[in-house]
This record gives sequence, C-alpha cells and structure tokens, in this order.
Amino acid sequence: MSETQAPLLLLTDLDGSLLDHHDYSPGPARSWLTRLRARGAWIVPNTSKTAAELAPLMDSLGLAGQPWIAENGGVVALPADWLSAYPLEEASAPDAHGLCRIAVAMPRDRILAVLEELSGEFAFEGFASMPVARISELTGLGEGDAVLAGQRDASEPLVWRDAPERLEDFRMRLAGHGLKLTRGGRFHHVTGDSDKGVAARYLIARYRLCERVRPWTLGFGDGANDLPLLAAVDNAVLIPGVGDTSQRDRELADYPQLADERRCFRANLPGPQGWVEGLRHWLANGQPEEWTSRGLGA
Repeated sequence: MSETQAPLLLLTDLDGSLLDHHDYSPGPARSWLTRLRARGAWIVPNTSKTAAELAPLMDSLGLAGQPWIAENGGVVALPADWLSAYPLEEASAPDAHGLCRIAVAMPRDRILAVLEELSGEFAFEGFASMPVARISELTGLGEGDAVLAGQRDASEPLVWRDAPERLEDFRMRLAGHGLKLTRGGRFHHVTGDSDKGVAARYLIARYRLCERVRPWTLGFGDGANDLPLLAAVDNAVLIPGVGDTSQRDRELADYPQLADERRCFRANLPGPQGWVEGLRHWLANGQPEEWTSRGLGA
C-alpha cells in the first residue's frame, strides 16, 4: 500500500450510535457499512457490549472478521495478521474469523469483589446480581441476548439506586481501588484502568505497526463513555444522546478538542440517522481527498 493512501479506520459506538437505541437496528447505516467495506475500510465496533454479544451482531451487520473493542475498552480483538510480525504473548489463539482476543483491563471477578465491599455503603444494582429476566427488562433485549449481555470479562454495568449527589463519592471510592465509573446510554459501567479511547489508541497503533501506514480515523459515539474514543481519532461525530445527557455534557469540558468543529461534528439526528449524517459530513469535508473522489462523497 502506498504511503500516499490513507485507509479508513472507523471506530464506532453501537447502542444509540450505529444502532437505534430502541430497536437495535442500523437502519440507514446498513447500506453505508456495505459501501465502506467494499472500499476496504475497517469498521471497528467500540462498545460496552460483551464479546458474546458481538459475535452474532458482527455477522448480522456484515462485519465478521473485523476487529472490535468490547466492554468499554476492556477487551480487544485483532486480526491475527496484525500480530504476525510482532506477536503478543497475551493474545488468544485465532478464532473462526481469524481474530485474536487480548484482555487489556482488570478482570470482572476483581471488579465484583470491590463492588461487594462497597455495596454496604451505596445503593446500586449490578448485572451480576440480576436474573436474566431483569437484564432483559432493563435492556429491552430478548432473554437469549440478555444472557449474552451478562457474560462479561472486564466490566460491570450497574443501575444507580442511591442519591444522585452520592455518585461522585462512589466514583472516588472506586478510583481508590484502581477502577473507573463511566456512563453509557443506559447504565453506569465500572471498569479497570482502560476506556474506549485507550483501547482505540492501542488498536490504531497495532494497525500502523502492521500496515506501515497511518490510517484516517473516524469515531462515532453518543454517551459520556464515548468521549475518550472521540478524542482519540482524527475526526469525530458526537450524536445526540437519548435521555439524560447531563453527565456527558459536563465531561465534555475535559475534552477541549471536541469543541473544535474541525475535529468534531455534532450531528442533529439521533442514532443511525445521526451516524449517517456525521459520516456524510466527514466524507465531504474530511481528509484524505481520495475518500471523496471515487464514489463515496456526500
């Protein structure tokens, strides 16, 4: 591949971004996935979903074999080819799609031990304590998919049941144990010392090491937990959130680069409609030029 070519590496949140918040459909984004893949773009889900949830979803979206980031940056899956020249001891053997899984954050059992310790001081409800029917009720997923949502490796989603003003105290207590608290579209997520941005930079670096070329990176997200991802890429799309976005809007102050319209486009429409709106914006206004000159412009 010529150094003058810049392949597209697109990293996207799923729920509320590529997928509709209510029915989990990609809607108008589906045809764009096909067109982008035909041009050789890499489409990388960067999500709070689990590896177990991603497997059938990647198939349904036509993305089987593409790399992915799960559990808010806790687990990364890379094509085996990206590791051939510089192998990693911690990488799993390739799966049926040629992807090697790498855990990059604290394992869930250690997270649950901390949450158990704090459960006497704060009121919250985590997935580990919920029956499948409760997860299904909260997520809108069928029970089979709710089972997959509960199969976590490096994070714990929870519903906050305590007073809102105590949430910051809870966050500080978690930090004392090396844990982070982020807000997604539906839940708060407790993770180790990683996030969607850390994992995105890791994946981009591995790509550059393998391909010897700097990709054009686009990021898409709607929640507070997506802000590190949007800050890690060349151009970003911030999609309107569904429900309470106050925490996201407060945390935006920590990412001044996202206030620059040359870096971050604010979509007007929610979900997949906003995803397509943002994609069309950057295809018309972003770099490199070849992505607008051969059939994929706005």
